[in-house]
Amino acid sequence: MYTIRRINSDEVEEALALALEVFMEFEAPDYKPEGVETFRSLVQSEAFIAKRKTGVSPVYAAFDKDKMIGIMGMRPNRTHINLAFVRKEYHRQGVGTALFRYLLEDIAKDSPAPREITVNSSPYGRPFYRHIGFEALSEEQESDGIRFTPMKYTIA
Repeated sequence: MYTIRRINSDEVEEALALALEVFMEFEAPDYKPEGVETFRSLVQSEAFIAKRKTGVSPVYAAFDKDKMIGIMGMRPNRTHINLAFVRKEYHRQGVGTALFRYLLEDIAKDSPAPREITVNSSPYGRPFYRHIGFEALSEEQESDGIRFTPMKYTIA
């Protein structure tokens, strides 16, 4: 069984390294070099890292014992997922779904609680997001080499 919790500031670099590692393995092959560099620059930028270290942009992680195996992060408004990555050996074992459920429980404590969550899903992530209840808002788009489909999850 996995433990899921919000990460501490001293775990941010590990979480972002996991994101980059999984991105390079599963996303980068479908992206132009510009998109790969855009993603790499984002997760290595001081501003992006600082928002996660201060907790302004929460990141949740799943752990198998002491090993970080998956992450899901949000923008400061806590209504948009901007990071979701699970290590290859833990794919299709419910880790991503468990992270999403934990995230939903956490944001339900907000006042007012969000009524929907959005994500700009990568091509690789689309089946996962559809599986957990997200709906596409439009066709695939591209910005700075990053391919994505805007999607929305309505919170019951």
